[in-house]
Amino acid sequence: MDEITFSEDASDELVKRVEAVSDKERFVCAMEDDRFVGTAGVFSLHLTVPGGDMPAGGVTWVSVLPTHRRRGIMRELMRRMIDDCHRRGEPIAMLWAAEGAIYQRFGFGIGTFSVNLDAEPKAFGFARDWPIEGRFRLLAAGEGREVVEPVYEAARAQRSGFLSRTPDWWLGILPDAEKDKKGGEAKRLVVYETDAGAEAYAVYKTKPEWGVRGSSHQLIVDEAIGSTPSGTREIWRYLLSVDLVRTVKTWRLPSDHPLLVLAAEPRRLGATMGDGLWIRILDVAAALQGRTYGIDGHGRGQVCFDLRDEFCSRNAGRWSLEVEDGRARVTQVAAEADLALDANDLASLFLGGFSATALAAAGRVVEMRPGGLAAADSLFPTPLKPWCPQEF
Repeated sequence: MDEITFSEDASDELVKRVEAVSDKERFVCAMEDDRFVGTAGVFSLHLTVPGGDMPAGGVTWVSVLPTHRRRGIMRELMRRMIDDCHRRGEPIAMLWAAEGAIYQRFGFGIGTFSVNLDAEPKAFGFARDWPIEGRFRLLAAGEGREVVEPVYEAARAQRSGFLSRTPDWWLGILPDAEKDKKGGEAKRLVVYETDAGAEAYAVYKTKPEWGVRGSSHQLIVDEAIGSTPSGTREIWRYLLSVDLVRTVKTWRLPSDHPLLVLAAEPRRLGATMGDGLWIRILDVAAALQGRTYGIDGHGRGQVCFDLRDEFCSRNAGRWSLEVEDGRARVTQVAAEADLALDANDLASLFLGGFSATALAAAGRVVEMRPGGLAAADSLFPTPLKPWCPQEF
């Protein structure tokens, strides 16, 4: 059915991977007689938030046959999934949207941006002459999880937006022992190491293309993660230096990725930006009390906001956020509000990627009392932009 709605092949391999990481009771379908007309599911995940992580429902594979649109099927699927997440104690839901306008109706807001690159490696150079301090190592397909997992976890601790990964999730990301053991377009895993150990890795594949002018290969980066600044720099040095490659492509980088300022000519990276992970607050108190506040994680302050939430009416009302040493106490109050905002806007504030002032400039947040925007801006933003490097 998803092949019809998304116009993409759902290979046996993809179905097998999804089954390996799914709680099957969390996948639902809409039926007409004995025919599937709608499907949706939720992955049980943990999401990094400022100062820690929390359980989150990863909404996925939402689809309705084109013959059954405008009948309320999708709304009912979303209602069941969101209510299920709330019953399970997941304070937030999240998804990657095929069309963002669809999910804003249900209270989702942009949590992260996604920067995409279409780079010219032959024209790329670093802005400074940084020396290579370590070494690179290509690992055989089916190997390397024990090497790269600590790198991923170290990077995950530095930014909000990262997802937890079980061994089954890693199987779908790293090169497969059978599928990728040979072939020009096989996935490859490279690790950057120093005497202190692994500091970065990349999963990539090369799409070969030859013409009368020689090689026009594309190098497609599935994931490149560094746990240190030098590790991030060096793994991209490797990826942009592979022989015979004319174009390097990747997706899902954060809007403040170091590569954008490491480059001597940033426009040669061919960067574009779109929406990334979308967030939905399901339990206001649990979600807001589950993260830290202030740029250093030790903020102090108070803000009261009037929240509009039509789809989850339990969240609607006035809420007080009182922060001491980075930790919040969240309660419903009758006091005058400093800000007025929708559920979408609170979701965008949650991971720290937006300031309240930026959302107010777009007409999304309204300052009800002077100082309200400044109070929120001193609490919600994080030093690094949130980043979700993995779709689901």
